[in-house]
Amino acid sequence: MAASESVKLVTTGMHCPSCSMLIQMSLEDLDGVSEARADFRTGVTEVVYDPDVVTVDRIVTEIRSAGYDTTGAE
Repeated sequence: MAASESVKLVTTGMHCPSCSMLIQMSLEDLDGVSEARADFRTGVTEVVYDPDVVTVDRIVTEIRSAGYDTTGAE
């Protein structure tokens, strides 16, 4: 079984539940990401991932590709 890690990223630009859902769906499509939860109210995205498959930098890039920004780990 692969080892999992989690990271919390401060994410800006989310205004509603649809924003949160778009980020979650985009991240969960990445190989190595097993779970993503974005909360537009707190501005935090929490991601559970396999560090042997995907990097935090790649996760950040995906959030930015979806049209949002992140300043990195909380």
